[in-house]
Amino acid sequence: MRALGKIGITLSGGGARGMAHIGVLQALEEHGLAPEVICGTSAGAIIGVLYASGFKPLEIKSFAEKSNIYKVFRLVIPRRGLSNQDYVYRQLKELIPENSFASLEKKFFVGVTNLNQGKHEIWDRGPLHEVVIASSAIPGVFQPVEINGNYYVDGGVMNNLPADHMQSHCDFLIASNVVTKVEKSNNELNGIKSILARVFEISLWYRSRLNYDACDMIIEPLGLHDYHIFNFSKTAEIYELGYRSALSQIERLKDEFSAISSY
Repeated sequence: MRALGKIGITLSGGGARGMAHIGVLQALEEHGLAPEVICGTSAGAIIGVLYASGFKPLEIKSFAEKSNIYKVFRLVIPRRGLSNQDYVYRQLKELIPENSFASLEKKFFVGVTNLNQGKHEIWDRGPLHEVVIASSAIPGVFQPVEINGNYYVDGGVMNNLPADHMQSHCDFLIASNVVTKVEKSNNELNGIKSILARVFEISLWYRSRLNYDACDMIIEPLGLHDYHIFNFSKTAEIYELGYRSALSQIERLKDEFSAISSY
């Protein structure tokens, strides 16, 4: 049984492309369709936790633009990953002092991958900061995060857009997916680096579509493929793509949400 009247949103991973989620949330808020239940993976987990804690989309956009995100890539001894996420961790602690899901204003879920057990997990309790950081720990780039004796990494490794478990927590579920698939020419696949990047992109796109059937509406901002996953200097442009994409579907969203809520 769905909880009548609640809008939920699941935010995919996608690195810097996740800034488009902020634009999607802004468009929804402007039209009285603010989600009350949020699920985030990787970049979507970072955007999602800030939104769930009470920050408005434009405030989150301001944080993203002012923060020196490149501090995230401070090199450490590459035993399990190239970099740690101390900078993001400190930012989370500053913006959300209480390290608890219970402190959030909105219901929040995080998707993570348990390396020890080889399974995908959804968390809605426990050490908030560590779980969010674990969800955005891209394998090979960031070090895994140890929680309760297990190592955790990016939730997108197994499911980049968790949705099915959200159905019992909301009445209308929106998916904001910032990983889109576009065709590549042979000239664009002319080396091992470009081929490996393409394999990663296709794999992530596939894992973003696993639960589309569980969603009532899908928002896939066009043009995001022009931005690299570490293109954090383009926050404003990526935000705008998300904002415009959501606006283009607002009227249909209103109609469909009203129809479902009237049951």
